[in-house]
Order: sequence, then C-alpha cells, then structure tokens
Amino acid sequence: MSVVEELRRQQIEAVREKEEERKRRKRKRLLPGFFPLFLLVLIMLLAVNVSGNRKFGVTHYQLSSEKINTPVKFVVLSDLHSVEYGESNRELIEAIRKEEPDFIAMIGDMLNQDDGSTIVIQHLCRELREIAPIYYTLGNHEGTLMYGRLDSVALDEILVKEEVRLLINQTSEFQKGDTVIQIAGISNEAAGYDYWAKEKLTGFWQLEDYKLVLSHFPDLYYEKLKDERFDLALAGHYHGGMVRIPGIGGLYHPEGGFFPKYSGGQYELTNGTLIVSRGIGGHGWIPRVNNRPELVIVELTEE
Repeated sequence: MSVVEELRRQQIEAVREKEEERKRRKRKRLLPGFFPLFLLVLIMLLAVNVSGNRKFGVTHYQLSSEKINTPVKFVVLSDLHSVEYGESNRELIEAIRKEEPDFIAMIGDMLNQDDGSTIVIQHLCRELREIAPIYYTLGNHEGTLMYGRLDSVALDEILVKEEVRLLINQTSEFQKGDTVIQIAGISNEAAGYDYWAKEKLTGFWQLEDYKLVLSHFPDLYYEKLKDERFDLALAGHYHGGMVRIPGIGGLYHPEGGFFPKYSGGQYELTNGTLIVSRGIGGHGWIPRVNNRPELVIVELTEE
C-alpha cells in the first residue's frame, strides 16, 4: 500500500470514528428525555382509555337456527355494578329502547354486594319493563346481598315487585309468533352447581324447543355444562379480562387468574354457542384497558 493510499485510509477511518462519536453523543442526549416522554405518552393513552370507559359500546351478535321461525331480538346486560350512564341511566335506557328488543336478559352483578340502596337497579327495571319483559338471574354480588350479609337485602322480593322474571335455578318460556324459547336461569357457579341447581334443571336439557341458558359465571360452561345440549348460553363475570390484548383476549380476573377462559366474545362449545359479555359497568381497582363497556344485542333468525 502506497503512502497516499495509507493516508486516505486513515482519513476515512477518522471521519468514520467522528461520525460514530457524534451518534453516541446524540443517543446520550436523547435517552434521558426518552423514558419520561414514553411514560407521559403511556399515561395519556391510559387516561384516554379509562375516560372512554364512561361510555358504552354496542355489540351485535346474529345466530340462526332451524328452531327459530319468527326472528327474536334480545338485550343482554351484565355487570352493571350500579353504574349510571346519564341521570338515572337515561343513556342506557334510551339505547335499549332504540334496539326494540323482544326481551331483556340481566345475567348478574347488576349492583354491588356492599350497596346500601337498590334504587339504581329498581329504577332501571321499572323503566326497562315498559320496553320488554326482563329475565334476571343472580351473580355473586346479588348472592352476597341476599344470603351473605347480616343485614341481608330481600332483592328477590324487590325484583318481583318490579315485575322482573327472576330465575334462581328455574326455567321460564318466551314465545313470539311461531318461535318458542325455553330459558333456564342458573344462579350458582360451578362449585355449587351439583348441590343447588343440577337436579332442578334435569328436564330442561331434554326439551326440543330453542334452549337459552342465562348464567353469570363462565366457569360453569367449561366445568359443568360443556357437554350439555343447549342452543345458546350467556355469561359475564370476568369483565372482559379487564385489560384486553389484541389477538389474545382478556389478561386477568381475580377469580379466573391470568388469561381467563371465555373472557369475552362468542365461543362454540360441544353442543351449543356461548356468548360472554365483557360487562357494561366496572367494579374494583383494576382499570379497563382496550376493553370498553358493552351493551350486547343478540338476534336469532331462521336458518
């Protein structure tokens, strides 16, 4: 290598080293400000997401069956936890009225176990019964209110006075035109099903009409009812897993643990379909992230 070539090589190396040094200094200047900026953006996104939880979305499901001759539409409400959308839940009531449902299914935790008053749910039922008949089954919070407090609340009597069809491990029938829907309301989670509910519902599974199961607890369907024959079942309880991860689902629930099964959406089981509501309210310290409260609308049509 000639002297000229060696000098040129050294000059190129020197320029390259200066450029690398410039980049290193730039990174050092940026790094201290990056993490606070990243944290600020994260907090802002979380705040926007949480503030968005003050509004509910509407999720529509449509299912067809040879047992449906006259189309039926119904509303599913789960996990309201005494939340009010507008004064006296006016926004929620108007959204339901707009859908013109044939009936309304309330599947538990519509109020809180430590509530001192039942006014919110009483007013809601009083308004909604003018729109469509209400079928109601208990969640864990209603169960505690009625059976687990020294100052227990006779919620069953209150709901019956509001003309609600309360199904505590019982069945009922809904008919519209040529369509008959047999409805079972199961008020116990999997741990208490065999003792409290199983015998009472033995005949229900043999019915030939369209069978709809109302229950608050998703674990019931993967522990006790996974092989039973029904057309459609409903559940709630897991609040959508609180934090929803795209492509994966719910992250956590205190009872279901991490990545709870059936955290929200539509699932095909052995002999029927399960729809799990992410809930329309909120309760507890875990914020809902990417998990907007939802009002569920189900339409049943001819196959």
